[in-house]
Amino acid sequence: MVKITALLLMLGAACAQGAACAQAAVLADMPYRLGADRRIVTDVYVDGQGPLKFMLDTAASRTMLYERTRQQLNLSPSGSSLLTVYGINNVGTAVPVKPQELRLADEAIRGLVMGVLPNDQEAADGVLGMDALVHYTLLLDHDTMRLKLLPPMDPGPTPYSDWSWASLAPRPLKDGAVTFWTLNASIKGTGMTTILDMGAGMTMLNWAAAEKLGYKRTNFATDGLPQRLRDALGTVEPVGVVKGVTIWVGGKVFSDQTVIVANAAVFRYFGLDSQPAAIAGPGLLGDRSLAIDFQNRRLYIGPDPRSQAPS
Repeated sequence: MVKITALLLMLGAACAQGAACAQAAVLADMPYRLGADRRIVTDVYVDGQGPLKFMLDTAASRTMLYERTRQQLNLSPSGSSLLTVYGINNVGTAVPVKPQELRLADEAIRGLVMGVLPNDQEAADGVLGMDALVHYTLLLDHDTMRLKLLPPMDPGPTPYSDWSWASLAPRPLKDGAVTFWTLNASIKGTGMTTILDMGAGMTMLNWAAAEKLGYKRTNFATDGLPQRLRDALGTVEPVGVVKGVTIWVGGKVFSDQTVIVANAAVFRYFGLDSQPAAIAGPGLLGDRSLAIDFQNRRLYIGPDPRSQAPS
């Protein structure tokens, strides 16, 4: 009896230590918010100043800040060479700056070279890109609206281990300068390479995908779209809107989706302009908890919150 009691005490101590270890494994824990366009915004500190509102963007290879933020932080250009910046419909350049530290809750990230963007985004102070995220597992807990950074390849139990998941694949640009992440999505039984873009507030198909699904360009009116959307995609590019679409990702069904159809230049960057392809982000996934494990190349998708609501 004494031996059994001692064993139970040892197990209890081990569990307590395990819980402490699990808690310590969370490197950063901070709130996040969903904007009107479904994009994810969280608070960061740069060189001790903040909080600053940065948008999470897994399709941004580099962390960016806007010119007004650069002035607020009093950051000077860190070099004479401009950075190349890839947008959804164009390629541009940005002035580089190198702050001493970017802090996400208790986690300090040093050595980042950030690009400075023009002041055309009033909802945020900057963009949190892949250079700041790729060395972690990113957990977005929709129930608590908390963003957490976990160590890569953590061997212990995780809150998402029993979730459905989709494989992630690195996809470099044609020139090899930048690598993004893609997964496979399916619409009407048609699988298509899908760029994971947590900075995109809308789900998009290219015309190769739309025509494969039976949608023709002549089915869409030439007007009625917001001018802001046309400006973002290019006014000469045919654009359509399809409603009521059902999309499958990682064994999960996302019904009644509204998607944009356009041959945005980002598809051409990846050599996806002539085959069915899509862009998906919080516009599709925003109501689910997510975990993005970059090291093991998996996107974990939490349960549908509507199915867990009390009747």
